[in-house]
Amino acid sequence: MSELGDFSNARNRGVEVISRIAVPMVVVVALVTAACASSTHIGSSAPPSSSPVVSPSPEPSPSHQVVRMSVAGTGLNGSPLQLTAELPAGWESFTYGATRGTSSPPAGMAFIVSLVDNTFENPCSHLQRSPKIGSTVDDLTTALGEVPNTTASDPVKKTIAGLEATYLELAIPASLPCQPSQFYLWQDSPHEEWWVQGLNETARVWILDVGGQRVAILAHVYPGTSEQAKAELQQVLDSIVFDGAS
Repeated sequence: MSELGDFSNARNRGVEVISRIAVPMVVVVALVTAACASSTHIGSSAPPSSSPVVSPSPEPSPSHQVVRMSVAGTGLNGSPLQLTAELPAGWESFTYGATRGTSSPPAGMAFIVSLVDNTFENPCSHLQRSPKIGSTVDDLTTALGEVPNTTASDPVKKTIAGLEATYLELAIPASLPCQPSQFYLWQDSPHEEWWVQGLNETARVWILDVGGQRVAILAHVYPGTSEQAKAELQQVLDSIVFDGAS
């Protein structure tokens, strides 16, 4: 299976994300896998609009392409929350995100856009937190800072996709109690999980409110990921326009 296939399956093992059976709630962003594919791992979605409005954006250069994606975890009770993003040459999109060649170490890069329904008290045994995490941006920020076997940075305020976001990083160590593909970060909706992509990964997470839904963007980077790739990632995230966002 291709690296893209491996990454796009992070959300639901054994079922390709692009053809998943159920679509999902609150959105969070970061590099993934895991999770893939917000993926819809959170539950509630805003009522579908009869005619979604996409803010105008500059025409892409010939080497770039504008692609449409969905937020994982939305769409369970209606149309999924969608967005557009401008991808440079060398990037490939899938339903809930995009990769730059590969999502795997030592130098890969990928991101997904997802709701977050819950995190895990034990990421390796897949024991969820009980009670579930709260519904706010701050609730998720706190929960991610408590993920076992990871080290979280202090959260800071950023702007992403033209919206205010809380940003933090999760450092994945050189060893884990289980395989990275078994180390779950969150679910976007019941039984739709996202996990880390490799050891020594830095999971970059932006958490924002989009029309009343908490969305997370998850990006996976590694010590070998080039500065050019990181700059391209920032450009891609800055180009994101959520349908209906003003």
